[in-house]
This record gives sequence, structure tokens and C-alpha cells, in this order.
Amino acid sequence: MSAIAPDMRATAPARPAPAVATASPTDVSSEFNTWRFCAWMGPLFMAVFIVFWGVMGHNIPPWNPDLPATNVAQWFRAEANTIRLGMVVAMTFTVCYAVWGLSIGRVMSRMVSRDSILIDLQVWGAGLTVVPVLVSTSFWLAGSFRPDALPDNVLQLLYDMAWLLIDLAYSVTSVQMFALGVAILKDKRKAPLIPRWFAWYGIWVGFMFIAECVMPFFKTGAFARDGVLNFWIEFMIWFVWVPGLTIFVLKAINRIQQEEQW
Repeated sequence: MSAIAPDMRATAPARPAPAVATASPTDVSSEFNTWRFCAWMGPLFMAVFIVFWGVMGHNIPPWNPDLPATNVAQWFRAEANTIRLGMVVAMTFTVCYAVWGLSIGRVMSRMVSRDSILIDLQVWGAGLTVVPVLVSTSFWLAGSFRPDALPDNVLQLLYDMAWLLIDLAYSVTSVQMFALGVAILKDKRKAPLIPRWFAWYGIWVGFMFIAECVMPFFKTGAFARDGVLNFWIEFMIWFVWVPGLTIFVLKAINRIQQEEQW
């Protein structure tokens, strides 16, 4: 029996190889269009945030922290409906930032290996950026919910808490910037998908955020939350980074699609 068994195995018909699913050109094009849609979520988030959080929420520029509580409280009471609308819309669209980060991660997968931890760091950094933005925005919303029932100092506290959180949670966004910057620098293409100078710009912005650490110690001057450094410079360089990166990501998606369809 032991001599026959090998012959039986040798004459047994071979199993057919499993079919390998291949994406049609239409499916590939649809996938890249989804990448583009997600990439546009960055500018959408920025536009909504500037108008509804910044202008309607009196955060561009913010109230000076040295003002008496009465000033902030009167604003909450007089503009309650405007603040509510602004914060509700801002909170609703905040998730767009995380969606934007996913499109960046897809482009990064063509710069470094697809299982690189740099991609995870960037995606997690973008996703975690959403959390302090949501929570801090809820503080402004809470102050406008029943401002007539709250004393002046409590309304001032809510406004302060919101700014302290949204400023001091900068590190999660810095992780996103550092991871992306390193991935761009590791791109082996002669002409990288995203310019290397922009990688250095993002890394610089991520490091610049450390200036926010001194904000709690100042109520006036350049380091206060409405100061030249801690607001006008820190926020503006990030406001440039988001749309600038989006332009390069969209161009990179076009290049990747051309490379993979040929």
C-alpha cells in the first residue's frame, strides 16, 4: 500500500489556481476620484472653520484674555444664536479634517512602503486633531446654550477652556506634519510626488506650534492667545499649509493615476 500511495498522488489532477481579481479601468478611475473627493475635504474644513468658528464665534481674532469677564459674558448673551449656529456647523464639518488625512495617507503609500508606520502616524495625527477641535467647540456652544443663567466668570471660563484646549493640543497635528514630511523626504522619485521644500515647511510649522506652550502664562503681548506670535503667526502658517498641501496632493493623485494606468 505504501508503494501505491505515491503513484496515486502523482496521477491526481492538480487543483486549478484561484482566479485573481483585477480592477477594471473604470474601477481604478473611480477609486482615484474618491481620493480627490477626500482631498477636497481639507479646504472645505478650512473654509467652514474660518467662517463659522472664526468669524461667527469671535475667534478671528479671539477676545483678549485680559478683558474683564463682563465683556465676554455680554457677547455670549447678545450673540447667543449666532454662536450656536457657528459652533453647530463647525462641529459638523470638523470630521472633514480626518477624511482629508486619509487621502494624504493614500498618496503617502506611493512614497514609502504601504505598511510604513509613517502613514499610520499621519492618519492618526489627522484623526486625533479632530478630537480637541470638537471638544473645544462644544465649550463655546455650551456657553451660548443658556448664557442668561450663567454668571460672567463661568462664561469667561468656558471661553478660556476652549482656547486652552485647542491651542495646547497642537502635538497631535505636529505628529501628522512630521510623519508626512519624513515620507516626502523618503520619496525616491527624481521629482517627488510632493516637493521636498514643502516637506520642510510642514516640519517647520509642526515645530513652531511649540510656542503655544507659553500661551497660558501670558494675558497680553505677542504670546497671548490673540498675540502676534501665538495667534497671527501660528494660525496663519497652518492656514497656508492646509490648502497648499491639498494642491500638491491633488497633483500627486493625477501623477499616481497616470503611472498606474500605463
